[in-house]
Amino acid sequence: MEKNKLLITINTNGKKIRLQAPKGRQLKGLLSDAGIQYVLPCGGLGRCGKCRVRFLSGAPDVKSLDRTFLTEKEISDGFRLMCRCIITSDCEIVLDDMAFKEEEIEVKKTYKTREHGPLDEKDITGWGIAVDIGTTTLEAMLVGMNDEKTRQVFDIVSGINHQRKYGADVIARISAAVGGDGEKLCQSIREDIKTLIVELVNGRAVNKLDYICITGNTTMLHLLRGYDVAGLGEYPYKAVNLDVENISVRELLGDLSEKDFPYLSETRAVLMPGISAFVGADIVSGIDAISMTKMKHKALFVDLGTNGEMAYWDGHKLFVTSTAAGPVFEAGGIVCGTAAIPGAIYGVHIEEKDGKYKVELETIKNKEPSGICGSGVLEAVSELVRNRIVDETGLLTKEYFETGFPLTDGENGIRIYQSDIRNVQLGKAAIAAAWSQLLGETDPEYIEISGGYSSSFDAKKIKYLKLFPQNSKIVLSASNAALVGCMYFLTDLLTSREAGDKAVKRLQKIAETAQVVELVNKADFAEKYVEAMSF
Repeated sequence: MEKNKLLITINTNGKKIRLQAPKGRQLKGLLSDAGIQYVLPCGGLGRCGKCRVRFLSGAPDVKSLDRTFLTEKEISDGFRLMCRCIITSDCEIVLDDMAFKEEEIEVKKTYKTREHGPLDEKDITGWGIAVDIGTTTLEAMLVGMNDEKTRQVFDIVSGINHQRKYGADVIARISAAVGGDGEKLCQSIREDIKTLIVELVNGRAVNKLDYICITGNTTMLHLLRGYDVAGLGEYPYKAVNLDVENISVRELLGDLSEKDFPYLSETRAVLMPGISAFVGADIVSGIDAISMTKMKHKALFVDLGTNGEMAYWDGHKLFVTSTAAGPVFEAGGIVCGTAAIPGAIYGVHIEEKDGKYKVELETIKNKEPSGICGSGVLEAVSELVRNRIVDETGLLTKEYFETGFPLTDGENGIRIYQSDIRNVQLGKAAIAAAWSQLLGETDPEYIEISGGYSSSFDAKKIKYLKLFPQNSKIVLSASNAALVGCMYFLTDLLTSREAGDKAVKRLQKIAETAQVVELVNKADFAEKYVEAMSF
């Protein structure tokens, strides 16, 4: 070991990584330089207390924020907040939940489907990709069209948005960008999109992509374009641009080698329009996907994502809002949470018999349980409430309060912890308080739910969470409506210039006529939020 250097051992993803650093080095900077990817939920601002790492030896002095967010027992057990850690001696650290899981580091597919539809690849004369940039998850779809204007969806892939290293929500990302990391955030999302493009196109007979259509919330699209996001983080919350953008793919993604991306030489990148700083193109895309403004009945559309965007159609007018729900609906901040990958638990049923609980699980692709994704988290907590293992205030019974409720057996089994339940409460309270402001005293006849929670969602199984209006007749899952709407827009562009122009006008009309309800101006929002915490 070099003289005057400290030895730091990092335990992450089942590996031990040994690093050297001078005394006084910040832990997060050391990890970044070593290429170890980690998560800072609030972007390192010290406002959430969730970036907990455990020192097996050599724990640094306790900071004031450590005492704010950690118990005395946790501190004595070696826990510290990563965002405040300064290395002062040789040490060994366990990253635990602050590290990206291996499958997330690879940004691989969550599902890859091959529809055996009417078209063969050799019949395709127009190719395009639709992309939905979520704060937590990215999803992309490969679409082909033949000369008869018949559309075929060939593949769907998704992966983790690696910007989450800079924070779990848009506020943290905005702070990171304003603080000097804007270029890094831009490059991060560019690389993620390139990875999804390669995953979709490799092995396919795609000689030329005509369009890449992109939707997402306003912050994500601003960061992708490299725009100044300072106005998104300060009242009155102004965006640089909310209009449709039609640019070359090189202007969007930067330098692209002809060798690696020969099919992108003439590709146009089209970004969908947004409504406001916090009601973005993804909600416009979802509204268009379900033809909301053509409905003859009252309807509520909710995108269960980090931003909690939603729209209410009263039969004549469109109202929209957004709320900071956090990443819990995509299993962010959940101890055993994972993306919707094969092996992720998406369905949970719990039954009590003779004082014991039997747990039945459903996993994606029927693989062995590897973690729990968004819909699984919601079903698990709803089942715990139904079985009175969790009370109306959100507390686990004494038996499981410290250790969590086991969904799978074994010392390293998948569990639902008290902190997970609190995260669900915070997320669902934000959603419920927001729609209560949007609806007033009205009950919509239909509710459509979208988001990156998983490929399967059953609103009936989560009714004990009281997440949605109880008197609505029908609750439907629209899966990822933002991606579907983006695919419809892409289809119009592939069909003809006239169809594309008509689609642009249709989307712009949605964006321009929607009335934004600002929750910050609602005096009783905080009261509604607190009320909605209960189950």
